[in-house]
Amino acid sequence: MQELRIVLVSYACDPSRGTEPGMGWAWAEALAGRGHTVELLTHPNRDSVRHIAQRIEELGPVGKRVRPHLVPGPADPGWTRLLPGGLRGQAEEFLRYDGWQRRALDHARRHGLGRAHLVHHVSYGSLEGGSALRHLGPPLVFGPVGGGQTAPYSHRRHMGAAYRQEALRELLWVRGLSHRSACRATLREAAEVLTTNRDTARLAHRLGRPDARMMLADGVPDGLVREHPRDVSESAHPPTVLWVGRLVPRKAPGLALQTFALLQAEIPDARLVVVGDGPLRAELETLALRLDVAASVSFQGQLPWGQVLKTYDEADLLLFTSLRDSFGVQSLEAWARGLPVVHLDHQGVGDFSAPGGAVAVPLGDPEDLPQRLAHALGCLLPDVRARSRMSTSALEWARQHTWTVKSELVEQLYYSVVAGRA
Repeated sequence: MQELRIVLVSYACDPSRGTEPGMGWAWAEALAGRGHTVELLTHPNRDSVRHIAQRIEELGPVGKRVRPHLVPGPADPGWTRLLPGGLRGQAEEFLRYDGWQRRALDHARRHGLGRAHLVHHVSYGSLEGGSALRHLGPPLVFGPVGGGQTAPYSHRRHMGAAYRQEALRELLWVRGLSHRSACRATLREAAEVLTTNRDTARLAHRLGRPDARMMLADGVPDGLVREHPRDVSESAHPPTVLWVGRLVPRKAPGLALQTFALLQAEIPDARLVVVGDGPLRAELETLALRLDVAASVSFQGQLPWGQVLKTYDEADLLLFTSLRDSFGVQSLEAWARGLPVVHLDHQGVGDFSAPGGAVAVPLGDPEDLPQRLAHALGCLLPDVRARSRMSTSALEWARQHTWTVKSELVEQLYYSVVAGRA
């Protein structure tokens, strides 16, 4: 197969982190592993430069195929200080990213990257942000991106007062920025548009790109997937439910606590382990006291990657309650460890749920949602045979979404794009 020179646009990129920065790096490493040259356009952030350099050295010959281009972003404009807190943060994030894209395009032109075979824009994974690199010259593969998903208004009670910020995000980002000429031009001019959930695919369709393909943006390293299903007879005791994520309103950790309180009424020795940190930590600890489950809830805070993997292996089920997410990589990580997942049946995790490895609970009536989630957990925790079958199915699904498999799939897409351009 032809070796390609790929300009990988990855604003958030750090091999030492998870979520979007980890995903941004994973594309670079996987494509280099396929024998391609990766011109990595990225934004230096905190220790990401050092982490990228270390990982390139660790990879040896494969790492030499990754050529980092570190493009600093512009300073925040002073006028954003006049905006109220929530709006100010959103405005600064957008302007920072938009300005960085223009700088990245200028850098790419000055360094001859226009002679590459194609451009693949993977981060930020936002449809509304578009891609300035469509002007570079080579054909553009845009995505997989999200951005079309919104927190359901019907379930705003599970986000509290913070839903106002969600409504503002929807107004500005989804309804406003998606109509920018840069966004529409990206969708119109890209050789391929990939979306990571149906909500974003529908938005792309409305904006004039009906042939957008769906592809899960997240992946897992091959080594993360267990070789054999879990021996559930040796699972953690007492029965343990795991919740992983940032403690922010859109992840609905309060809903998880309400669900657990109902579960414990049925299974008194059950435990809930919460991995992650964020602004809601103190509020959630108070809620656990009020629900009289504080003694059975362990707030672990933010953990190193190795310890997070250990929590998957020590749990019996993962509970995923996010009300807005492109997907939710913690679900895929859980499946890679053979851990069944109980999640809400909407957005990316509903689109890419592991067949046989998960219980998808419909949003339904927001009032009885905690009861329905608790019922799903309560049915599975004592059922060893069901969890054993689900562990096998979870692993089968995770093996279809390793970075090796994803790079093979996208490589075929690249060859199709390059051939079409020729």
